[in-house]
Amino acid sequence: LFALLSLAGCRDQRQQLGQALSGKPPVIAGSLEGEWQIEDLNGGGPVAQSRLMFDPGDQGTSRLSGTAGCNRFSGNWKQDGATLQLGPMAATRMACPPPAMEIEQRVVALLEAANSVTYTADGAAILATPDGRKLILRKAAQP
Repeated sequence: LFALLSLAGCRDQRQQLGQALSGKPPVIAGSLEGEWQIEDLNGGGPVAQSRLMFDPGDQGTSRLSGTAGCNRFSGNWKQDGATLQLGPMAATRMACPPPAMEIEQRVVALLEAANSVTYTADGAAILATPDGRKLILRKAAQP
């Protein structure tokens, strides 16, 4: 059994070495569980006062709740390795200044369209859509 585990570890190391030599960053696994902040919305920088909470729930009901600085939104989420399913999202309907509303709409649309998640070596999560939009998340600082 130990020999098989050792061989599996070597295969993973060879795969990571091959990715590094090809110029591709290694795939780092992780989970979205917990509280995150939006560090970057599709190359436009951070979203002020953003918070996303990925709650694993119980009995297979995982919930995402959050804010992008204006309204609160929530929906279901499911992660299987790098594959991601989010939404549909429901949101409150408070009136906010137009720039805040536009950013919030972009965040919710990106969340609903995201179908993959990868992680960087420094702990950021990158949610991506099939059309190339990206949301970079960073674990929220704990008080």
